[in-house]
Amino acid sequence: MPKQSLQSTLISVAMDNLPTGAFICDTEGIIRFINAAYAKYLGLHPEDALGRHITELIPTSGIPAVLQSRQVELRQLRRLPNGATLIVNRVPLFDKQGEFIGVLSMTLFDTADQVQDLLNHVSSLDNTINSFQRRIKSALASPYTIESIVGSSHSIMEFKKFLLRYAATDAAVLIQGETGSGKELAAGAIHTASARAEGPFVGINCAAIPRELFESEVFGYAAGAFSGARREGSVGKIEVAHKGTLFLDEVGDLPLQIQAKLLRVLEEKRIVRLGSSRPRDVDFRLVAATNRDLKAMIAAGTFREDLYYRINGMRLNMPPLRERREDIPLLIQHFLSHISEHVVACDDAAMQALVAYSWPGNIRELRNVVGRALSLCRDGRITTADLPPELSHPSLRMTMSPKGQLRAMAQKTEAHILHMTLCAHNWNVAATARALGISRAGIYAKMRCLGIRRHQKL
Repeated sequence: MPKQSLQSTLISVAMDNLPTGAFICDTEGIIRFINAAYAKYLGLHPEDALGRHITELIPTSGIPAVLQSRQVELRQLRRLPNGATLIVNRVPLFDKQGEFIGVLSMTLFDTADQVQDLLNHVSSLDNTINSFQRRIKSALASPYTIESIVGSSHSIMEFKKFLLRYAATDAAVLIQGETGSGKELAAGAIHTASARAEGPFVGINCAAIPRELFESEVFGYAAGAFSGARREGSVGKIEVAHKGTLFLDEVGDLPLQIQAKLLRVLEEKRIVRLGSSRPRDVDFRLVAATNRDLKAMIAAGTFREDLYYRINGMRLNMPPLRERREDIPLLIQHFLSHISEHVVACDDAAMQALVAYSWPGNIRELRNVVGRALSLCRDGRITTADLPPELSHPSLRMTMSPKGQLRAMAQKTEAHILHMTLCAHNWNVAATARALGISRAGIYAKMRCLGIRRHQKL
């Protein structure tokens, strides 16, 4: 058999033995070859299809369009007259001289049932993806609303009024307030009340991320950007916040180098990952928070003035707890209802002590104290005995300015504990040292520092 004839025979046999359907039309749309599998789809013998126009067998065929465009069509959905659904590729054919000679059509599956299996699989994957997207969206959603800010005092009601007004805009918001006053809660409430509520809420504690990791964590990095980087690279937190809200907590702790890069992102609304030159568009609303005096930091050269004016579009001042003492009973009730499964109340003396205290740690400190008291109380009632010494003993309460309260409170508490331990061990320094887990020299040093003398009353 001549080589050319053998080659043609092998091609014909191979095509005819394919488990998937195939046919070839000439430039007029006449079927010149069809294998057994495709003929079976049409309910014909192969020889009964030869010489007939493709539209005679498949009226809705896409072959005429390919004959006209001479462009490849891949993964096209085709429904046959018998109702079967196929996915086909249509490929224009050219000879060695570049002359157009026809179109090859091939199915991707040997039976129509396989198409349905694929569609079912795709549908299942789509449902899985949607499920993961919902879980990711839930994980990135803010858990806080305006109702999460507990209180009815004048100061907190004014704060909430301005919060809602600012939330209705898309401007940057700077929340200033002492540690533990609820700045993150306020930021989450802004997001939830804004037009971006359906987008992600991404918080970054600028003081908690190591400086050497800050750029890669916040801005992301490209593949191979540095030793130990993921092969596929990593998306930064700013990109994750796309179409949502980016919350920068403790913004005053941003390194100067990062401040400059963040300023560029805010101005250009574009980000470049570490180790990449490709810019990526980002769209987010910025909310920042700090307990530091940013203007003083500007004067000291530790915070950029231009960045300050970018993040300070609208300012909210979170009132400290000592300036809204009338909210303390409401907050205590709120914490107790969320922490305890049982009804727990404070007696009058305990409530008076809680309201009278200055709360240098603000709401965070109050929540911790309530949790401690709940663990110690009996019969569903919190008494002064369940409160820390600085609350239950008036002599330990702070009367000085807020600036020195925390250190003074710590010193007085330490003095009280040391004095009580010494008394309990009959002023035996060695026994006291063992009980407190420090050296005898350490006990003597603390006694000198705190002004504690034998048989002294505190």
